[in-house]
Amino acid sequence: MKKKVLAMTMMAAMIAAAIAPAASAEEDKVVKLALQGDSLTWQQEIVDKFEAETGYKVEPILIPADQDMYTKTMLLMESADTCPDVIAEDGFMVKSDAAAGKLYCLDDALADWEDLSKFDAAMLEGGKGVDGKTYAVMCSTDTQILYYNKDLLKAIGIEGDWQPKNWQEIIDVASQLKEANADVEDFIPLFMYASSTYPEETSMRTFQLLLSGTNGEWPSQLYDEAEGKWVVDKENLLTTLNFVDDIFNKSQVAETPAQAADSSIGELLTADYMQNGTVGLYVTGSWTLGQFATQYPYPEAMDVWGCANIPTSDGQEPGYTTMSGGWTWAIPELANNKDGAVELLKYLCGYDGILARVMYNGEASPRTDVAEAEEYLNQTPSAIPFTKDQLSYAHFRPSVEGYSSITTSFTSAVESVATASATPEEAIATLQEEMIRQFGEDNVIVK
Repeated sequence: MKKKVLAMTMMAAMIAAAIAPAASAEEDKVVKLALQGDSLTWQQEIVDKFEAETGYKVEPILIPADQDMYTKTMLLMESADTCPDVIAEDGFMVKSDAAAGKLYCLDDALADWEDLSKFDAAMLEGGKGVDGKTYAVMCSTDTQILYYNKDLLKAIGIEGDWQPKNWQEIIDVASQLKEANADVEDFIPLFMYASSTYPEETSMRTFQLLLSGTNGEWPSQLYDEAEGKWVVDKENLLTTLNFVDDIFNKSQVAETPAQAADSSIGELLTADYMQNGTVGLYVTGSWTLGQFATQYPYPEAMDVWGCANIPTSDGQEPGYTTMSGGWTWAIPELANNKDGAVELLKYLCGYDGILARVMYNGEASPRTDVAEAEEYLNQTPSAIPFTKDQLSYAHFRPSVEGYSSITTSFTSAVESVATASATPEEAIATLQEEMIRQFGEDNVIVK
């Protein structure tokens, strides 16, 4: 009996041993790709090509593009059981995630990848950690633009190209638009993000965009790179938040708090308000016009909408400001299939992968060869020609360790002023307290 049991045990072990390699080999051919749920559209053709040419199978993990997107992505990377092999990583997260040991260093994996020479040098820097090593590859970039409805401006006496010289001129024109369209239901003279419903949009496209246009050299108004310390620049913060207070509470030319907090307002602006004359001025990313060629068809967009630079607060040098961002592809440290992940990342960041992405969603190309492609340059509607001129005065978020936690405080400062729950001075005091709480008094410069 014992011999029979032993024989059966040995046979089971042999079967298990025979099956295990096959299962492992099958698993090795699966690459888990985590990305925003609405972005698979422009990746699908590249994913299909990757599968056909390599034999790998891509398993998408779709993450809703909402305010919890970053938290959900972080949670996925906490365990090897849930960790994707490739992730869509917002550029501002790279340095902090790399410093926290969450991202896989790509230096060796991409050492022989000739395509790296096709990327703009500044874009390559966007994928590096504080240690100078590469942890991600940029797949898109953008700038921020003040879009204006030409027809609505013409109706108040402004014809042709419009370029405000300072922030007060924006308020003045928005006030005229408000008066001229008083009978238009839900009309928004000027839209700027100002709600925790859109945390990073509010932090980047309102708080940091405005702050970068105050006195000083960015990012000195927020982060002292030489000292490695965060900054509470009260004078420039007050200039920033006074403008927010003005457009939301004094002149009341911005959207209502309810509109600002509407979880669908981003899509409504592009799919409805911009196409139907219910918004006059809109500060948002340079990719917006490109979306009218694919996602929200609007052939006459270029005839109706013009592009203006965001001026500095009083028109001081260099006259304009903008913030640049962008997305990257990265491989988590706990990825189970790093070999397959590296191959997929190369496809996604290859010429075809980047071209497919920027042609679909209107983003700017981080690859110099794609940036010279005729179909990229001649796409319409598009803000790409205008974007090129902005790069000389474009700024980036201080993508240092701690940014991913303090950025929500920047949003809170804007939201508290926009909703009149705090004065600009009170919001600054709260921000100062929060910075000191998070980083310690020795790591915060108050001036």
